Amino acid sequence: MQQTPEPSKEFTIAVVEDDEDIRINVCRFLTKSGLHAWGTDSAEDFYVRLLRDRADLVVVDLGLPGEDGLSLVKRLAEQDIPVIVLTARGDLDSRIAGLNAGALQYFVKPTDMNELVAGIRSQLRRHAASQGKGQRPVLTWRLDALTACLVAPNRQIVALTSRELELLGCLMSKPGAMVSKQTLIDTMGYADVDDGFHRIESQLTRLRRKTLEVAAMALPVRAVFGRGLVFVP
Repeated sequence: MQQTPEPSKEFTIAVVEDDEDIRINVCRFLTKSGLHAWGTDSAEDFYVRLLRDRADLVVVDLGLPGEDGLSLVKRLAEQDIPVIVLTARGDLDSRIAGLNAGALQYFVKPTDMNELVAGIRSQLRRHAASQGKGQRPVLTWRLDALTACLVAPNRQIVALTSRELELLGCLMSKPGAMVSKQTLIDTMGYADVDDGFHRIESQLTRLRRKTLEVAAMALPVRAVFGRGLVFVP
């Protein structure tokens, strides 16, 4: 029987922790344990770093400045990115809230680093197996309306303008189905059909170029000549 290989340096762990000493120590221990790791001190900096570097699993502290850790856990879970909580909050209500938000495991500081690494490896194995034995987890295209970002299957994040967000929101609400020209024009608030659709096509052209530059992937939107557009999942 084929076994899922032990997670190694092909997997990258992100550590979101505002205490610099803890963040550095966790990243160092993960690296010594055979995993690649990087860290940030806030959810906001994590989103920026994620534009450049991948994260196969994220370790999150709940007591973050700015956007709180629980909110970050929810976002990651919604995007099918494995997340583990490492926090000083050990009360039952906090544990329940973290697990309900989507955390796969919940560790209370101070925790044994070997136990943390074991938990990370366990979750990486499970996630890899659920996506296909021996394969790195693969995501579909996802739209995050709250942060106005498009998340590509390779986890690269494409920042969107408000108009691009509206357009993709309309198309991705019906994956695989054609959205008619009239529906698109009405959604985007254009009065004239021909001029409105020309504007939509121009926006789509710019968005295709941006997606290729940022994510190195083609945006899966197909045109049905004279009728509308289709987002191909």
